[in-house]
Amino acid sequence: MQEVTRHFRAMNTDVRVAILAGDPREANRYIDQVEALFADTEGRLSRFLPESELSALNAAAGRPFQASAMLFEVVHAAVEAARMTDGIFDPTVLPSLIAAGYDRSFELLGEQPAGRAAGWRGSWRDIRLDPSARTITIPQGCALDLGGIGKGWAVDRAVELLSDWVSFGVDAGGDLYVGGRRYDRPWRIGVADPRFPGRDLLQLQLEDRAVATSSVIRRRWVRGGEVMHHIIDPRTGNPASSRVIAATVVADSVAQAEVLAKAAIILGEEQGLRLIEGVGAGGLLVLANNDYVMSTTLQGMTYA
Repeated sequence: MQEVTRHFRAMNTDVRVAILAGDPREANRYIDQVEALFADTEGRLSRFLPESELSALNAAAGRPFQASAMLFEVVHAAVEAARMTDGIFDPTVLPSLIAAGYDRSFELLGEQPAGRAAGWRGSWRDIRLDPSARTITIPQGCALDLGGIGKGWAVDRAVELLSDWVSFGVDAGGDLYVGGRRYDRPWRIGVADPRFPGRDLLQLQLEDRAVATSSVIRRRWVRGGEVMHHIIDPRTGNPASSRVIAATVVADSVAQAEVLAKAAIILGEEQGLRLIEGVGAGGLLVLANNDYVMSTTLQGMTYA
């Protein structure tokens, strides 16, 4: 048995796939499918591609839009995530993101001029999904951003493609899933210190679990002399301002972990941990004072 790995770029992040296999050629055929899945997901769900299906949905605001199975499933998942978090996770924050200066792919951002007020963005509660016709209707003036949950969804679908293998991992820029055991031991996953690249706060021992990390440290830019970041608090329309600067969540699916991590940064440590523990997930929240807090549900998964 050997570990067959591949790295590729998709959804504006580095993706790594690993399979413990006796037949490397067969493993690579499966990894080909995973790479194609990520390319298709980016082509459909990227808000930065004017030809994407998501861009077409946003342009059709106010009218029913005939969606692909993928777009319908991800928008449905986003609405359910908004419902689970009572709107703290909100897929309709795109106008606020653009108003904050995040109006193009992150690597193209420079210093932005002083901000402008976000236009009316509607409400996730007003999104209408018709499963029988497979149509999505978003309110006029509304626009969706599916970046984080879309990446999590792609990893979760990759896990389904790889489920025939007894040991595998898929990592999309820190949003990852590990299946089975790695050489008869749990997979060891480092939780990076957001303030010191290359240093881990601790490591996790995991089998058949998903992990996602969100941070206000990495995706930052300057707008009108003010430092901004990409995690918008839907209650204010501005970047979140809690004491939590990074959140790592262990859950059943990557999409769920991604949603919970972003919600915890917006809510702060007390409400964030309460939300994470309330759905049976585990979380580690890094605070602005260089400390961190951990849920009781995570403690049994860590080692020094």
